[in-house]
Amino acid sequence: MTARRFSIRFSMAYALMMLGSGVQLPFLPLWLAAKGIDAPGIAFIVAGMMAIRMVSAPLFGWIADHFQMRRQVILGCAVLSFLAYLSLGFIDGFWPIALMALTASFFFAPIFPLSESFSVDASAALGLDYGRMRLWASLSFLGGSLGAGALLTRLDALDTAWLMAGAMGLTVLSALLLPAEPEAMGKPRPKAASSMGAARFLFATSFPLFLLAAGLAQASHGMMYSFSSMHWQSLGFSSLVIGLMWAVAVMAEVSLLAFSNRVIERFGPGTIFLVGIAGGAVRWLLLAFVQSLPVLLVLQTMHAASFAMTHLGTMHMIRLMVPERLRNRAQSLHAALSGGILMSTSIWASGPLYHDFGAKTYLAMAAISIAALLIAVPLLRVSPRVRAAADA
Repeated sequence: MTARRFSIRFSMAYALMMLGSGVQLPFLPLWLAAKGIDAPGIAFIVAGMMAIRMVSAPLFGWIADHFQMRRQVILGCAVLSFLAYLSLGFIDGFWPIALMALTASFFFAPIFPLSESFSVDASAALGLDYGRMRLWASLSFLGGSLGAGALLTRLDALDTAWLMAGAMGLTVLSALLLPAEPEAMGKPRPKAASSMGAARFLFATSFPLFLLAAGLAQASHGMMYSFSSMHWQSLGFSSLVIGLMWAVAVMAEVSLLAFSNRVIERFGPGTIFLVGIAGGAVRWLLLAFVQSLPVLLVLQTMHAASFAMTHLGTMHMIRLMVPERLRNRAQSLHAALSGGILMSTSIWASGPLYHDFGAKTYLAMAAISIAALLIAVPLLRVSPRVRAAADA
């Protein structure tokens, strides 16, 4: 398979992979509310779906590394997560919904980090632009959020469950579209790492501190991901406008990713990483006070900084810092910490904070971004390993 065909296949897979997340992230809280679940209960479920990643992502990352079965693990998890999301449409009650949502998230969680590890490795091995493949995942999310927003102006909020299930079914198709591993194209198969060697690198170097900074930067999106749609709805905006606001954020993200190689070559992953975290702090500070739709749309374009720059810097620095034999586990640990422990804590805390303080909850998100900066700035200066990756 040529590099071009590999890129096309992976881009097609990315284009379907995140449709379900595009429906779930903005509209799952609204579906839960329509089911009669209150704000603390919504926070518990959404945070729990994030928290369970800290178990499933490293577990399936280890399986993918140990058995060299990354594509098979992605496909198996896609099928099981689809079945769990489909089941949500048939059940009622807080605990049945919570348990099935956690099951769905348990199997969905490993899909994207393993796919990210796959695409980053392939980009380096085949001379491809990671960002130009990855942007299709962002467009996939955009299609899910904007399409669901438009449909839900006609459908009942309870129909969100069927939209999520249908979109998650396309994730199964995306897994089937994934191309062969780079190893299958003549690349030598890496030797397995000893568990001691893996543990020493992943837990006893500067790498965990880097993951903490990256995780805090992404966890600062907790209020955005859980209660922004409810907040915007309380301001009188329709589901279509809410979908549009999510779409603006994703389009800003895509615009950056389309030129990711140029951006990284011009500024370096470390600078991009720090600018992204700082942009998040500014974004959250302003969102705590703004209610005007035009200004909100402008602030949504800052997703290119708070998420895309931070993510792009993180992916490239993981590739540069981590031995290839450990990258599935490294990506899974990043997903577990960032999207699991820290994000779930942020979302869980957002529930009572939003109940008591509304949009001022964004001030807590700004504090999380500032904490990430206080770790990242000295780390990029002091750690030789991190500094070398940041300047590469």
